[in-house]
Amino acid sequence: MAKHVINNPGGRKPLPEEEKYGKPIPVRFTPKQFVRIKRKAGEMPISTYIREGALHAIVRQPVSKELMKEIRDLNNLGTNINTLVKFAHQAGLMTIADKANEAIDGVNAILHQARLKIKEKEDYDESKNQS
Repeated sequence: MAKHVINNPGGRKPLPEEEKYGKPIPVRFTPKQFVRIKRKAGEMPISTYIREGALHAIVRQPVSKELMKEIRDLNNLGTNINTLVKFAHQAGLMTIADKANEAIDGVNAILHQARLKIKEKEDYDESKNQS
């Protein structure tokens, strides 16, 4: 009987600490999601694809209900401005100048409120991450 010859008697060299993977994180996917991820991963192992996506993807926080209301209001004002522009072309710009200025002031006020809310959230998230 032939003796088994070991090509690498010491085994595999241990990985440096910075290359070792730590704690696994269990994640569940629906069958549709899994098929989609598998297709997007192509030849890449699925775990590698998910790891790379998690480390390099840009994830945005969901928009709050208050900010969503501000965005809708701004969109409505934009629609109103488009209507005013249409009237301006039909009746002459001077007859609706006051209405246009009111609409522009409204848009500016909502933009200012939205910027303040976004800034507050960013400052809060930044201070939360630092502590």
